[in-house]
Amino acid sequence: MFLLFTSLLLVACGKSDDDDPVASSSSTMSDQGSEAGDPVTVSGKVRYELVPPFPNCSGLDYASAELRPIRGATVHLIDANSSELIDSDLATESGDYALQSTAQREVFVRVRAELKQVGSPAWDVDVRDNTSNTNTSLGSRPLYVVDSNSFTMGDSDQVRNFTAATGWDGASYSGYRAAAPFAILDTVYEVMLLVLEVDPAAQFAPLDIFWSTNNSTFRAASLNTGINSGAIGTSFYVPQLNSLFLLGMEDDDTEEFDRHVIAHEWGHYFEDNFSRSDSAGGPHSLGQRLDMRLAFSEGWATAFSGMALNNPRFCDTVGSQQRMGFGIHMEYDQFGPSGWFNEISVLSILYDLWDTQVDGADVSSLGFQPLFDVLVNEQAETSAFASVFSFMKALKARNPEQATFIDSLLAQHSINGPGLDAYGSNETNDASAPDVLPIYTDIIPDGTPVTLCANSQFDGGYSGNKLSEYRYLRMLVTNPGSYIFSISTQSPASPLPPPGFDCTDPANAGDPNNFQHSDPDFLLVRRGQVVAAGQSCTANSEVTTADDLPAGDYVISLLEFRYADGNTPPDFPEQSCFEVTVSPGA
Repeated sequence: MFLLFTSLLLVACGKSDDDDPVASSSSTMSDQGSEAGDPVTVSGKVRYELVPPFPNCSGLDYASAELRPIRGATVHLIDANSSELIDSDLATESGDYALQSTAQREVFVRVRAELKQVGSPAWDVDVRDNTSNTNTSLGSRPLYVVDSNSFTMGDSDQVRNFTAATGWDGASYSGYRAAAPFAILDTVYEVMLLVLEVDPAAQFAPLDIFWSTNNSTFRAASLNTGINSGAIGTSFYVPQLNSLFLLGMEDDDTEEFDRHVIAHEWGHYFEDNFSRSDSAGGPHSLGQRLDMRLAFSEGWATAFSGMALNNPRFCDTVGSQQRMGFGIHMEYDQFGPSGWFNEISVLSILYDLWDTQVDGADVSSLGFQPLFDVLVNEQAETSAFASVFSFMKALKARNPEQATFIDSLLAQHSINGPGLDAYGSNETNDASAPDVLPIYTDIIPDGTPVTLCANSQFDGGYSGNKLSEYRYLRMLVTNPGSYIFSISTQSPASPLPPPGFDCTDPANAGDPNNFQHSDPDFLLVRRGQVVAAGQSCTANSEVTTADDLPAGDYVISLLEFRYADGNTPPDFPEQSCFEVTVSPGA
């Protein structure tokens, strides 16, 4: 018999609050008694309720909820009177646990929403509430746990099985949503298994996952405010924090049972810790023409979710009673024009490289190992920006016998495979728009000027992450030393701020003089590492000196900052053209 955990508790140090209710439980006694002082065992299974989506992704199907084991979580046996930790175990693949204590002791069982393992492989995953104890650091926010009611160990071994329930009563979440943190935890457990198949000794960096019933699609003015209040806007991964943030507000957007969404965000964690992402991030929607770095990162994360869950149907449920949603079928769906700038094209290619189903140009399969090998090696070290070009170049080089198959998949999505290099030098798909090709413009660091234009033609919201808003340059340094980077706006003829206007003064942040002019910014990057930046607010120009540059290949990302500035006036010109020079320094 399985009983429900009816309470979802939050603990900071492994102790529940005295006022928190605890669940009832039943025990099955064994026939074997225990001599005085001998240990007795409580064992059983820990499980959670998983709610799947409807087949067409039109919401959660609560009537079809199924029981799943809570795999790998920490299970504690705790003295009910002193809160002393008596014994600890890790739940097995089938959710089994076994704990020992002396007889006649009043105890309770606690299951912690965490995955802990040291050695080789190793991982450290916690599911925490970002909206509780907000006066503490994020890593100290309360961990989710579920507790049984207290019981007496007695003189004989006993079996106690527990289930973390959804809290759904048929119309709303009227009970504790105990299943939610464990559903999240188990999805992460599942996706780690795919990595362990190809890297059995994998060292997973510590990961905090923040979920709360307060986490909503409302967006606070600042990230910190949103994290503390729950107004986070969407689910996302923050590289600087090594943390996932997941939505959880009822009748708005709940992610705990949207397994592909969780796996997608974990895919970004994988990029950050095992590979590399050069994506600028930011809002985007299906079918948009995106900056190539964003297109690859998002395409990879979605394709990975399908691989790790062995399911090509990506579902995200939302809305009142969680009865709405949308889906992407990785095998068949296409939104917007195909190409290297479309995340749907990228995810379809990656998924087809992995899967074994034959359809269209997908007549073979590489499996996950070759994809993993490129991601953790060449893609992490490429001199170009990380994109579908750098990935596919390395994949073809590692798997020459599959080059024809890879090229056929690329061609199916309007990407030129034959002769492909990491810089997309042979690409002819310009998305039927100006200021797209060539993807990289060569620049010689001898003072020779290069002119190129950026364009916000695909970005009506000034998000600064769409195709043609960033322009790329490629530079070879043969003589180590210092170099002066100079960018000047050639058009539009922007109005200059008044004499003496200080664009760096916070008091002028909202002044129209601070965002009407062109503002070119750039990053100088070597193998994924920023080695110099020009990001001042100086009108119509940027001049920066980079000292002690070693010989080697460099790439430059050039952005008209007005395209990424929410204060940009709507009549700001769609196209900005620049003259760029790189000259030897003193």
